[in-house]
Amino acid sequence: MPDPLTDIVTLLNPKPTRAKLVEGCGQWHIVRESLGEAFYCAVLEGECLITVNGKGPTLLVAGDFILIPAAYTFENTNAGTARPANITVPSVIGEGHVRVGATSGPAELVMLVGHCEFDTPDKQLIVSLLPNEILIKGQRRFITLLELLREESRARRPGREVVLLQLLQLLLVESLRSHYDLAKTAGILKGLQHEKIAIALHLMHEKPGVEWKIAQLARHAAMSRSAFFAAFNETVGMPPGQYLLFWRMSLAKKALVSSKEKIEQIAFRIGYQSASAFTVAFTHYMGVPPGVFRRQNTIAQRPLPELREELAFP
Repeated sequence: MPDPLTDIVTLLNPKPTRAKLVEGCGQWHIVRESLGEAFYCAVLEGECLITVNGKGPTLLVAGDFILIPAAYTFENTNAGTARPANITVPSVIGEGHVRVGATSGPAELVMLVGHCEFDTPDKQLIVSLLPNEILIKGQRRFITLLELLREESRARRPGREVVLLQLLQLLLVESLRSHYDLAKTAGILKGLQHEKIAIALHLMHEKPGVEWKIAQLARHAAMSRSAFFAAFNETVGMPPGQYLLFWRMSLAKKALVSSKEKIEQIAFRIGYQSASAFTVAFTHYMGVPPGVFRRQNTIAQRPLPELREELAFP
């Protein structure tokens, strides 16, 4: 049976854009702005304070991993002593490796930070189904993955970009399924933690071509129609019919861009009885017909970008 969490991560299609190893010593204060990219920070040694999107500061210590699916503002400072009034300019140690604070003396902090872009037309909607912040503290599996990510980031071996991409995707899956505070945030993660709503989510992902009715899904979940509708809306953050439409259209967009399937074939596979019915629904959902969407996004497609290790932090 398809796993909705894996499906969502696959649709997000995370691609690393910037990553670097940062070491800190003494007092330092970093402030940056972003355009809504996903941001992650893994503390390998020491500790620091981080504020993202105005929320914080949060103390991060060695072994902690934080993922912000959409970051706009970022502030990072030393922990334990007062931060300097002025913003710190990082010193470049090497490619993809910078230092903040005192330029001499052993590093008190070592962290791996980076951005990744979610290469999907559904980015805003999918991100809205995820928690605003995912913080994982001291889990052994993460420490192992972070060490691998650190080693690969510093090495210049063949296939480096592919390995970094796979590690990043694995970290994303691990962070989503390890998130400790699922119960407070409506979305796909909370839905998958609900014993009965998870059944409906799995069914819609396994058989998107079925014309699922609320009553059918409720029966599979062993709930009354009204109780199921209310529980689904509360946990996932949208009604079952809206989620099914989102999932079908996400599959359609992926197929239009990444396959040579005919529009009619795509329509039948995701539950429409004709290409014309699918075209009407797709146009209403996306604002353009599927053929136009395919042409526009095929032109826009580009090869997997190489990891850009820009010297600007973060």
